[in-house]
Amino acid sequence: MEEASNRSQVESPAFDGNIAKTEVKAPAGINSSIRISLIVDYIFWVVAAVILLRFAFKLIGANSQNAFVTLVYNFTNPVVSLFKGIVSDVTSGNMVIEVSSLITIVILWLIYKAVLRLITIMK
Repeated sequence: MEEASNRSQVESPAFDGNIAKTEVKAPAGINSSIRISLIVDYIFWVVAAVILLRFAFKLIGANSQNAFVTLVYNFTNPVVSLFKGIVSDVTSGNMVIEVSSLITIVILWLIYKAVLRLITIMK
């Protein structure tokens, strides 16, 4: 009987007026390598999404004078410019199939997978 009353005291949250207070602790199984992997995932997918947005803007012939389009181009230009000239872009009017953007995504994906593998090995 006494054991049951102790268990209910441990499991129930503390009440302060009408608001229940509970402490949330991180699971013991989440270590630093998993956190680093999550950060690498986040960075890769954000950069890949912005490069794909650049590819789409070039493909539909978006107005390069627009502030948002310029922001996307300026953000991605340092990375994409590394791979310009490998294959020429296909142009038709204002529309451009920028192959260097696609090559950039493939190369970044390979780097991303290599970094994740290194994190796994270093556990």
